[in-house]
Amino acid sequence: MKRQLTAFIVTAGVTGLLLLGLIWLIQKDAEGSIPAANPAPAEIAADASAPIEPGLPDESRFTAAGESESFRLWADAVTGHFKVESKASGRIWRSYPDPAYWGVETASGVWKTNFLSPVMLEYIDATNSKSQTKLTNWMEEKGVLEGYERLENGFRAVFHLTSSGFKIPVEVRLIEDYVEIKVIDGEIEEGAFSLLNLKAYPQFGAQPSKDKNGYLLLPDGSGALVRFDENRTGDKSVYREPVYGADLAFYNEMTSRNEIRMPVFGLKSGEQAFLGVMTEGEAYAKLFAAPAGSLGTSNWISPEWQYRIKFFQSTDREGTEGFYTFSKDRFEASSRSARYYLLEGEAAGYDAMASRYRQYLIEEKGLARLQPDGEDIPFYADLIAADLQQGVLWDDYIVGTTTGQAEKLVSELKQAGIGSVTAIYHGWQKWGYSSYGGLFPADKRIGGNQGIKKLAEAVQGMGGRLLLAANYSLNNSGRGGFWHLNDGLRNLAGTLQETEAGRQSDIPIVSPLYAFREAKDDLRAYKELGIDGVLFTGGIGSALHTDYNSRNRATRLEVQEGQRSVLHETANALGFAAVEDAGVYALPEAGHIHRIADDYSYDLFTDEAVPFAQIALHGLVTYTLEWGNLRDEYVEEYLRSAEYGAYPAYVFTAAPSERFKEAYSVWYYSMNYRDWIGTASAQYKKLNETLREAQDQYIVRHRELAPGVKETVYENGLSVIVNYNDARYQGAGFEVPAKDFISLTKEGGE
Repeated sequence: MKRQLTAFIVTAGVTGLLLLGLIWLIQKDAEGSIPAANPAPAEIAADASAPIEPGLPDESRFTAAGESESFRLWADAVTGHFKVESKASGRIWRSYPDPAYWGVETASGVWKTNFLSPVMLEYIDATNSKSQTKLTNWMEEKGVLEGYERLENGFRAVFHLTSSGFKIPVEVRLIEDYVEIKVIDGEIEEGAFSLLNLKAYPQFGAQPSKDKNGYLLLPDGSGALVRFDENRTGDKSVYREPVYGADLAFYNEMTSRNEIRMPVFGLKSGEQAFLGVMTEGEAYAKLFAAPAGSLGTSNWISPEWQYRIKFFQSTDREGTEGFYTFSKDRFEASSRSARYYLLEGEAAGYDAMASRYRQYLIEEKGLARLQPDGEDIPFYADLIAADLQQGVLWDDYIVGTTTGQAEKLVSELKQAGIGSVTAIYHGWQKWGYSSYGGLFPADKRIGGNQGIKKLAEAVQGMGGRLLLAANYSLNNSGRGGFWHLNDGLRNLAGTLQETEAGRQSDIPIVSPLYAFREAKDDLRAYKELGIDGVLFTGGIGSALHTDYNSRNRATRLEVQEGQRSVLHETANALGFAAVEDAGVYALPEAGHIHRIADDYSYDLFTDEAVPFAQIALHGLVTYTLEWGNLRDEYVEEYLRSAEYGAYPAYVFTAAPSERFKEAYSVWYYSMNYRDWIGTASAQYKKLNETLREAQDQYIVRHRELAPGVKETVYENGLSVIVNYNDARYQGAGFEVPAKDFISLTKEGGE
């Protein structure tokens, strides 16, 4: 018995020691996998406030912080929150949740304090490979406010998150009709952890779905509305997309959404609204939008400023094995700024938002009113010179339109009644459309340089213009001295980047700085041809990728500025630069946007497309929608051209369409111009009759007159009414046939 008792005691002791060891290991692992409190918190400033208690700010504590002709800015020195008041109506825009509805907020935990906090952020412990990202905010950590001071028409404060150690300096100013929120990047303090992203005042203007006519405005495609819905159930999705598209140097979530081309967003509730514009650091931003019910009971929308992004660190030569981690260095921008333009009354809809953005583009970005080339609207004829298809031993060359045939084609368009033709010649380089890199000289099989020179003279003699299409972002030919190991785009892990184009795969992507040099070097050759300009496709003016190639290293911001430089020098040398599906940063250097998006991405929470981009741009630059002979919904998309003020565009070949059915890139099923010239002429004449008096006019109003009936109004009083329905529409003194459109003058006549 004594021996059994002794054995039991020994066994219990050993078991206890093992349990203690196991507990110690679990605690150690937990400490390693989840960021803990900052072991060395940043020193709290002498002027710091007391630790904040989570809650709404006391509005009786607010003091005047700024004033403009129409608005007053009020600020709270305890929480750093603010509100803006309209002098005319007394309407309020708050940087925090509306107190009238806070009592029914259903969010809990960190998300509830996220809504209350002026600053919320994500971070990671970069020193621990097992660390997970953590979401926190200033109020959740019961942080302190440091260095609060009044500025001219605003204030400045530093939000010190005392547990994680971050210090985030923010400035808020009221300037004329907008309030500006600026994060001062150079003064951010990180402490022991690494900042991933942050949102400053994410609840600005947030509203529950009380107003049935309220909505969020997303820069999705041409623009999309997420209408307020109190009964939205099941879908908890949010919108989170990078401004100007994904960056190939980092990890990107695969989505089918349109890329953001304009750094704008908006929210309307009742008779008040705001238009948000990211004005500094937007290339390192995502737009975050949450319809009511997805994250809290309010609809809200905010920039999410990016400081580090996840990337795949490969551990093998092929780049297939490895792990995900975050970039070590912070993305550098002098500031991250967003303006919130305050709108109210009748001028609070998406069309008013677009009009205010147009004013911003004119006043801040140098865009100017368009000077039309002539009385008639332009017709854009994209002509395919040649392409490749797979052959038995090597690729076969397919001729689509020689320079001589192109001259005849343009002449026939003119004879058919198309008054002003801008011809865009694609696939003119050696081996055609699918052969990238080293564009000059033009392939002799379609006419060579001399053929293009003669074509330019002929088109200009007919009152038109000739542009050459050029893609400097890919090189699969090795021409021009390109060697992908030296001159290819590399991600943060050093892996060379390749892409698919049409039916081809593994096409090297060119380092942006290499592409810029090549594009600028080609300007002399373009000029010698006598052409009117270049249409940039595939990257310049539309895609921003950081490059970690040591020979051509460039940040996203440097790539953005480099692209603008190429466009500027092209316009100066040749007279004109155009971009396919351009980002707004390409303006005003680019005078034309080709094939601009005209629809939205059909997320479950989005309700309808609106022509926000077209309202903002009409009268400043020209633009087209999709090619007329490649429309998914042929009649509806033609009608949309009239509604959106877009000019007609078609893609043509002189060769039979079936010749291209096996082509690598241009295998579109119906391109022979003889099959389309009658339709193109009829549509052009109708659009020309409708839009010729509006070429340099701004769109001032857009609305739905009835289900399926839209009206677009220009500043000269011209009204274009489009009926998408199968039955005619009877208006007040006018009638629109089914599937058709009419225009009315200011006096009411057709």
